[in-house]
Amino acid sequence: MDISRKWLSDYVKLDCDDAYLCDKLTMAGIEVEKIEKNSTIPEGVVTAKILSRDAHPGSDHLSVCKVTDGCEELQIVCGAPNCDAGCIVPLAKIGTVFHTDEGDFKIKRSKLRGVESCGMMCSEKELGISENNDGLMIFPADTALGVPLTQLYPGDTRIELEITPNRPDCLSMWGVARDVSCLLSTPAELPEISIPGCDTEVPGLVTVENQELCPRYIGRVIKNVKIGPSPDWLKERLESVGLRAINNVVDVTNFVMLELGQPLHAFDRDTLAGNRVVARNARAGEKITLLDGKVVELNENHFVIADAEKPMALAGIMGGENSGVTEKTTEILLESAVFKSSHIRSESRSLGISTDASYRYERGVDFDMAELASIRACQLILATAGGELASKAMEVTAARPAEPVINCRFDKIRALIGTTVTNERIVDILQKLHLKVENITDESCVVTAPLFRLDLTREADLAEEVARIDGLDKIPMIPVAGKVCHPDSEDAYAPLRNLRDLVIGMGFDECVHYSIVGSASALVDSRFEKSDLIELSNPLSPDNGWMRPGLLGEMLGTVGRNIARGNRDLRLFELDKAFCKNPEKFPEERNELLILMTGKRHPELFSAEGDALVDFYDIKGVVETLLEKLSVTNYRFVAPAEADSRFRTGHALVLMLEGKVAGMFGELNGKHASSWRSSAPVFFAQLEVAALINAAGRVKKSCKPLAQFPGTTRDIAFVAPETLTHGEVIDFIRKCKAPNFESVRLFDIFVGDDLKKQQKKSMAYSLSFRNRERTLTDNEVNAAMDKIRARLAAELKVELR
Repeated sequence: MDISRKWLSDYVKLDCDDAYLCDKLTMAGIEVEKIEKNSTIPEGVVTAKILSRDAHPGSDHLSVCKVTDGCEELQIVCGAPNCDAGCIVPLAKIGTVFHTDEGDFKIKRSKLRGVESCGMMCSEKELGISENNDGLMIFPADTALGVPLTQLYPGDTRIELEITPNRPDCLSMWGVARDVSCLLSTPAELPEISIPGCDTEVPGLVTVENQELCPRYIGRVIKNVKIGPSPDWLKERLESVGLRAINNVVDVTNFVMLELGQPLHAFDRDTLAGNRVVARNARAGEKITLLDGKVVELNENHFVIADAEKPMALAGIMGGENSGVTEKTTEILLESAVFKSSHIRSESRSLGISTDASYRYERGVDFDMAELASIRACQLILATAGGELASKAMEVTAARPAEPVINCRFDKIRALIGTTVTNERIVDILQKLHLKVENITDESCVVTAPLFRLDLTREADLAEEVARIDGLDKIPMIPVAGKVCHPDSEDAYAPLRNLRDLVIGMGFDECVHYSIVGSASALVDSRFEKSDLIELSNPLSPDNGWMRPGLLGEMLGTVGRNIARGNRDLRLFELDKAFCKNPEKFPEERNELLILMTGKRHPELFSAEGDALVDFYDIKGVVETLLEKLSVTNYRFVAPAEADSRFRTGHALVLMLEGKVAGMFGELNGKHASSWRSSAPVFFAQLEVAALINAAGRVKKSCKPLAQFPGTTRDIAFVAPETLTHGEVIDFIRKCKAPNFESVRLFDIFVGDDLKKQQKKSMAYSLSFRNRERTLTDNEVNAAMDKIRARLAAELKVELR
């Protein structure tokens, strides 16, 4: 909002410069965004007296004058016809700079037709005071000499304020003046507001069909008005804050809105069907053409001001094309109303229309100000457009809103703001803010907040008022003392952070995707059906109206975009929220970890080894490494019980933690990558974070010294049924608990034609043995191997080779 310093001074005395005023406003929470001075009189122009006037020896229209500013006598060559001796005129001394549309013009010592001139005497037009250029500007004979013209004609300063949404009372000159009067400790007063009495009633002039949306409507009739230009003072006030003058009646409504914060509208009563107005909801199919020419098709949710037949204005937003006054208008109906702020805000947004009126109504206007603003507008219309008041205030009003009554405890105020402000100072500030203060005791007082202060509802609000007026700079600076209440290990976010750091440490790049997705992306994860998705009731876009049930869909989109741009060697992961509507499948909100890899295993190499692509065992190794880093030992991998369309058939495993499914990993089903320009397989793991975190750290990490004695290995090979899994073999060998057994490793699987016909396969393992206290003998190792071989043959029914 823009305010004018000169206009503001009509209500409160300003004995300070612009910088001080703006600093006080900003520190009081009314932030100054911009300061613009519009005075055209430059520094260096002073009042001076012409002592003598002689003819110029080389010109018949120039004069040579002796001039004094009270300090020195100067010779000036002048061409004005009225540069007579004894006149007091404006003198631009040497060094004065005039700023014109053609550029800057600096006054210098110069010669005009051979005669030296040491300055310039000025006309009103040259100083930008008026368009008068007939001669020099002449001051009264008693004007003091040497007075800077910037003091006699100070011009004006436009100040742009950033008004927060909770302070609609500051969207007017009077509202700002109230705060300024408190900040500067000077009284704020409105000009005398009165109109001639009129008891004439106009039955049916105003009808309100929906008082919830229009709790107050005041209408007055003024007849025999004469529409014409506004007086200069009114034009000056409007132009000082950037508004263009239109005509006297419209300018008055704009002036009162800016002065008191109450939007008004003047209807040409002769254009109203039935000569009356009806505040009502629009009817379906009605249309209105607004003042800006925009045609709006209305529905029942729109609130309009209509005549007896049709809508004439969008209530609180903009008038209709035919609702305003014109040069032919002689009788007006002046509207001053209060509309429901939330409805105006919603309607303004839905229509994409924002005006000065809607801006104020959206934030809330003073219920009581509607009447005063109506009287003020009538007063000014009668003064500027003539006419006579033809009706009393025809008003439709709901119950007046209750004013908040707040108990203000002085000690509580001091505790909240942290200063030692006295009880008397607290009361003084609240009273100067035009708040009603009663029942003052040594401990407290009772404050009634007026209806123009919609932001004051509780004791903390009063503390804020005291703090900003008394001075935020008085609040002491107290160092913040940090206290560690719990160790980092108890931080609920720490396990997620640690898990994320582990995956990054394994060489993967993190992706972050939106949680709100389209249904196609959500259903890429075949575990879910559309009924499992959580749908948004009010999505920003119809194409993105569901919460993602898993991380796979958006991750595949990222992979596709990277491959399309030639980036085919990818190591990506995401750890974030997923959402499910079906509690039988997953909780409504959970954390999921998705790890994906594709492309070359070692893209940094240039040898043949660098061409090798990642395979199933790479993603399996990533999962195993992650589990190892989490100190998870009680896990196993099993084949899925049924086919999962996320994965290529036969190329996926389920991760079991403590007997429960914790995720799945394997090769991506080719149908999801059919459109990608890459033949490299894609492998991914989709893991449940809660299961990983719950299982992590069950086994405490310990360090063992390096073995001082050598270990030894033995190989074992056998033919086994093709249904026997590697995991079953590993578990069996470990359960044998052979003496000095250390580890086992699979190093070969072979399925030839003959074995395939027999539905069998050949498996070969390397077993390691070690004793940490001595060197093992061959007999000890052979005995342990014989025990394992015998049990494998007897219990797993394998054929030893």
